[in-house]
Amino acid sequence: MDPRAAVGGFLWSWVIYGFKGLRYVVSADYRARVHAFWRLHPERRAGGIRRMILGAILDVVTLVCVVLIVVYRR
Repeated sequence: MDPRAAVGGFLWSWVIYGFKGLRYVVSADYRARVHAFWRLHPERRAGGIRRMILGAILDVVTLVCVVLIVVYRR
């Protein structure tokens, strides 16, 4: 596998977990589904929470960088 593809896949998975984290905060239905999943798979809870939080931080940092690039290019 190409190392660039591996890094891209790694970052993309964290971005997706960030979107899931934001959806977790906003949607009560999604939160209930996640809690049901964690009841069935308690070993995945800690990693899921950590990835959602860090992924959301990555999403926000990426968005801020894109906004700053757009603003300062004008």
